[in-house]
Amino acid sequence: MGRFPIVNATIAFEQLPHILARESAQCDLLAQNIVQERDAIRRMALSEFLSINQSRISILESLHRLKDELDLLLDDLANTYQVPSSSRTITDILHRVDSPQAAVILRQYEHLAEKVRAVKQDIAANQVLIHSVQSFLLRALEAHRQSLPEGDLYSDSGSRQQQHVPAAVIRRQG
Repeated sequence: MGRFPIVNATIAFEQLPHILARESAQCDLLAQNIVQERDAIRRMALSEFLSINQSRISILESLHRLKDELDLLLDDLANTYQVPSSSRTITDILHRVDSPQAAVILRQYEHLAEKVRAVKQDIAANQVLIHSVQSFLLRALEAHRQSLPEGDLYSDSGSRQQQHVPAAVIRRQG
């Protein structure tokens, strides 16, 4: 009966690189999705956002399932290698395993962590772009609502105007 936990840990340990590889592939898909989103933001292609978001949801659901699968494996490994619950991270577990394969898996995990950090930075960049577009549109709407003084307007072609057409004028400043 004492052999079953070791056998389970061996199986879990062998599955770990496969889960990390699948997570890495999903992370690559998420990075591609973020690039598509950034391109759509820049082109203001609102019609593309639905498919981009649906694709992102599918990728995030896959990542969530992989996280659950990884958590179960890590629990098995942590119990087998007697890692305290306060430090049940993949790196702590891999440091406890005395195996050359553990070092390889640790490098694989660190590479995945770098990808995740890059994806988070790309998401943050897209959030800044979206916020900038929203701010621009809100300022444009606010400027459109303001009463415009006579003789202080330019048409979209750049000529001075005494009368204005809503959303087709630029106010002279400074």
